[in-house]
Parts: sequence; C-alpha cells; structure tokens
Amino acid sequence: MPTKTINNLEMHYLEAGRGTPLVLIHGFPLDARMWEAQLSGLDGRFRVIAPDLRGFGRSAQAGPFTMRSLAGDVHDLLAGIGALPCVLGGLSMGGYVAMAYATRFPRDLRGLMLIDTKHEADTAEGKENRRKMVELARTGGAQAVAEQMMPRMVAAATRQNNPACVSRLRQIMESCPISTIEHAQLAMCDRDDYRGRLASIAVPTLIVVGDQDAFSPPAVARAMHAEMPGSTLRIIADAGHMAPMEQPGSVNDAIGEFAAGC
Repeated sequence: MPTKTINNLEMHYLEAGRGTPLVLIHGFPLDARMWEAQLSGLDGRFRVIAPDLRGFGRSAQAGPFTMRSLAGDVHDLLAGIGALPCVLGGLSMGGYVAMAYATRFPRDLRGLMLIDTKHEADTAEGKENRRKMVELARTGGAQAVAEQMMPRMVAAATRQNNPACVSRLRQIMESCPISTIEHAQLAMCDRDDYRGRLASIAVPTLIVVGDQDAFSPPAVARAMHAEMPGSTLRIIADAGHMAPMEQPGSVNDAIGEFAAGC
C-alpha cells in the first residue's frame, strides 16, 4: 500500500491502473479495502485510487476531524501524487466528504459520484444515536459497533447468499480504532446540510443506491437526483448499504460508464 505524508500525516492509499484518476472514498467504520472489487474491476480503464482517511485503515491517527478537513486531506493527497483533476466518489460518510470536496475544490473535479449516501444533516434523534454509538465503542469496542450496525449494512440476500462478503465487511469494521469511531461520529453529527445546495455543483454527477439500503434509502437518492438537473441515478438490485461490495459488477458498470464520459 503506497504512503504519502501530507500535513504531517502519513496517509495510506490503494492504487491500480492508469488513465483518468478515479478516486473512491470509503464509509464508516471502514477503510480503502471496501473498494477491492472496484480496484480490480476498473483498473483496466482508470487510475483507481482509494485512500484510507485519517485514523482509518493504515493511515495515521491525528485527533479530531471534520468532513471538510477530510476533504482537504484527500485533495492534498491527490495533488501530491499527481491525480488532479479527478472523478471522485464516496460511500455513506465518504459521500459527505465528497460533497465537501465538490464545494471546496470544484476546479479539481471532473465528476462526482454519491454512493449509498444522503445530503441531509442529522436530525436531533440521529445526533443522539451517534452519541450512543460513541459510548458503545468506549465500552464494547469496534466489535460491538459492528455487531449493532451489521443487520442494516447489507441486504437480506447478501447475508444469505454471500457469506464471504459479510465476513470481509465485518473484518474491516472490527479493525476500526475506537478513537476514530468517536471522531467520525462527532464529525458526522456536525456535518453540513446540502439540501437545496446540490444544484450548485456543476460537474456531472452519478447517484448510486442499493434498492434495500436501510441507512440512505432510494427515496433519499431520488431526492438528491431531483435537486441536481442532469444527474444520473442508478438503483442497484439486491443490494443494501454496501452496494459496491454486495453487487460489484453492477456498481462497476455504473461507475465505468459514468467516469468514461467525464
């Protein structure tokens, strides 16, 4: 796994292929390994880059962060490895980072992909649930967080028919440091609300959602699509919140077709 030091932070990333930079930002509590099927499936057409955000995976921990500061980390990494402008996508929390990137660095963006994510800020109930998850992590560790989240992470068909996917997902989730869980939950509590603001993002945009996503359901994806004239919406059959891992072929087809036109 390559490493680049940015802002006194050792940041790791996965990379495969050549061509247009295609950057994929992981969700919570995950890391770049969630994109393994995209790195191996799209490397023949693009330079696929998947960073470990600060504190996640093999990237160093460096205290609290925000979605905007994570976007800054990604931009600095890409500048450092000559991968700008890029097509940028993120899943769930990674989508929040991608939206922050699109508003901070529009000139360094060729296309935006919002995958199993939402444009709404947390409700009061959502913020309280995040605080409870911080306490759960402190008392039970990453394993307890994974146990609580897993039932909503993938579709029922994935749980029944793809145990390898479920096992890999749990393995990645359980490796997340407790301090990173806390920092991420607090950062997502305070993230920006992009409702009514998405139309200002001028680059081509792809919205992808699993048809059984319990965290950011298709109705939310349709609302984002309605706010972004000219955006493309792809609903992935038999997938939950982790569509890129559950149905990599369908997701790779959607990403590949979109990124080729950016």
